[in-house]
Amino acid sequence: MPMKRTWRTWLLALLLAVGPVGSALATHANHGKGPRVGVLVSDLRNPFFAYIARAVESTLAEDSRNAAHITVVSSGFDPQRQDEQLKEMIRQRVQLVIVTPVDSTSLHARVTEARAAGIKVVAVDALVQGADAAVVTDSRAAGKLSCEHLVRTLGGKGEVAIIDGPPNTAAVGRVNGCREALNAAPGVRVVSMALNGGATKDGGVEQMTRLLARHPKLSGVFAINDLCGIGAELAAQVAGRRDIVITAMDGSPEVAQRLQDPATLIVGSATQSPTLMGQRAAQIGLKLLKGQPPQQRVLLLPSKLVTRENVDGYGGW
Repeated sequence: MPMKRTWRTWLLALLLAVGPVGSALATHANHGKGPRVGVLVSDLRNPFFAYIARAVESTLAEDSRNAAHITVVSSGFDPQRQDEQLKEMIRQRVQLVIVTPVDSTSLHARVTEARAAGIKVVAVDALVQGADAAVVTDSRAAGKLSCEHLVRTLGGKGEVAIIDGPPNTAAVGRVNGCREALNAAPGVRVVSMALNGGATKDGGVEQMTRLLARHPKLSGVFAINDLCGIGAELAAQVAGRRDIVITAMDGSPEVAQRLQDPATLIVGSATQSPTLMGQRAAQIGLKLLKGQPPQQRVLLLPSKLVTRENVDGYGGW
């Protein structure tokens, strides 16, 4: 009798499948006889995208008599690799693609090709032109929320930097929202916005190290996501800078745990729900396959701020 996979064993299987560099290797999460579905995520090494993939699989498997045949692939935040993965999905004649775009612009042509081949496309986390539908967090509002808290924690003054991320609408929205909050604080001086941390922990370490060398009076940082923020914190701690204030976005379990530590430099994160995003994307995709387009092409989900003060009541992902 086959053993039912737990969340931990499922995630371990995915991480083993994508390998140490987030390769294009796939894991066939479900061999159902229903619709063929391709799930293209930015990087399964990031738990946020693993949660999305898991939620998609669980939702598509709810109809046991017509469970989908699902193929999950990870691009390792490489837009060219993701483009090739979508090209392969078109070749395999999948019926539905659920994708978290790495680059909202460069993926457009391949999405158009998929649509022309009769494939339904649902974008998650970031928008891509040409998709049938999208499920995203209100990134601009979230970025503003996170940076308003950064400004409050700094007492409305100081040198602040933004560590940016991949060229998709999610990152752009977060940065624009953050800039709106920072521009409203006359005592805050933005010293850098151009550094790209790649939305990874290593990228956060690298760019924070660079920022501290260039701006010795730096007092605050907004990181594009929690992993990048954790990397920035590590770099600041190594440099002996325990006076830095960091905010980010995701509301990840790791950051929620850190917020319970009084010594952490991370003081807040604007939340997302990857589980809800994956569920909604799968539900919309199934309806599209039945010829039922969504009432709203873009489903915009709200964000809340989790901080040291309210983390005990935070439900998490």
